[in-house]
Amino acid sequence: MSAPTDTSRAPRQQSAHHPSTARMVAVGGLYAVLIVSVIPWRSATIYSGGIDTVVIAKALLAVIALGATVMLAARTRERVSVGIAPAGIIAVALLVSALGSTLAGNDSSTIVLVGRMFVVMATILFLLTTVPWVTSIVCLLSAMAAVALVAAVTGVPTLAASGRLGGGIPEIHPNELAGLVGAPLVGLVILMLRDGVRAWRLVATVVLVGIAVATGSRIGLLAIAIGIVAAVLVNGIRDRSVLYLLLGALPLGYAIGSFTDVFGSLATRAGSNDTSTALDSRFDVWRVVLGWDWSEWQKWIGIGLSAKEIPVDIKWRDTQVLDSSWVSLLAQTGLIGTALIAALVVWCVASALISARRRWLLTPLLTLVIVRSITESGLVDSAMAFILFFTVASLLTHRSRHSDDPDGLRLDRVEEPRSRQTALT
Repeated sequence: MSAPTDTSRAPRQQSAHHPSTARMVAVGGLYAVLIVSVIPWRSATIYSGGIDTVVIAKALLAVIALGATVMLAARTRERVSVGIAPAGIIAVALLVSALGSTLAGNDSSTIVLVGRMFVVMATILFLLTTVPWVTSIVCLLSAMAAVALVAAVTGVPTLAASGRLGGGIPEIHPNELAGLVGAPLVGLVILMLRDGVRAWRLVATVVLVGIAVATGSRIGLLAIAIGIVAAVLVNGIRDRSVLYLLLGALPLGYAIGSFTDVFGSLATRAGSNDTSTALDSRFDVWRVVLGWDWSEWQKWIGIGLSAKEIPVDIKWRDTQVLDSSWVSLLAQTGLIGTALIAALVVWCVASALISARRRWLLTPLLTLVIVRSITESGLVDSAMAFILFFTVASLLTHRSRHSDDPDGLRLDRVEEPRSRQTALT
């Protein structure tokens, strides 16, 4: 008879509800690979079909991330349950877009993008089953911050050349860089609101704020500000150190606004006519898409996910880039696809607000995503905004919300006794 083996620790080590440090590092690394596979590597280039080294490299990274995630999930016992309803809704919208692209004659490039998005969705769903939901969000935000930091450090020359900080490695637009730091910054604010100010949190916040301001992305900063307001509203202020920080930050902000031109330069981008030009350009292409006739098929099913530019009849230019997720959806998936995604967003907002266990973290992140979607594309695309949106949506499903750690090891419960103690003292 063979000697009995001690298997009491094996389920705990392999359980998704009790991840080891190595598992959390692996999940964060896989999120980083996935992020790098979707963010633009060439800021001035719009993918219109074909295959080159960049396309192959990004596709290879996405496949590697999916394969490694499947292997991690296969080695996980007691996986976390995750709902797939948002994936189903998005899949229908993508199929509508594919149909429109076939009629428009750009089906090859759209099929590539749709394939990328299915890979991204599959990777995220598998990742969400391998660790608790809070851990997964922390890993995602950490990966975003790490990629943003590398891009910002290597992109310092762009700040001197253009006055706006963009990415160096990878080469990303300043607005994209602001989007990368926005969610981690809101996450740090939530952490400080719930658990107090610590030195490393304050330093990380200052660094991310500096990057966001240096990008010159006005909608990015506005989205961050609104996301922080949402975080305060749903979390409150639980630690007196946050009050001390606010008391110190308000006079500093007043001094910067009164005695420097930082805010004025940011609003006008050093006196350029960028503001009016950008708004006019947005309205020009919006009018074209909204003006499509109701009897035309593209009004209902769009012209494909690869449609990033729309022909416009304007002096000095023949095409204009789509720079709103909602106008992009109208152009790419038509009214049918847009209605599906809009219904999904409304459902996400309602679910986030009524979920007492997840409202504190997912509501501010969802707010950030929605604000940015108004004037920036990427909500439903092979983009960073989609990764964050799809992750939040998947975590808000009924199946996901009822799959919390059976032992109750969640951040919102762990911190409650400490918060009460702080209030009493």
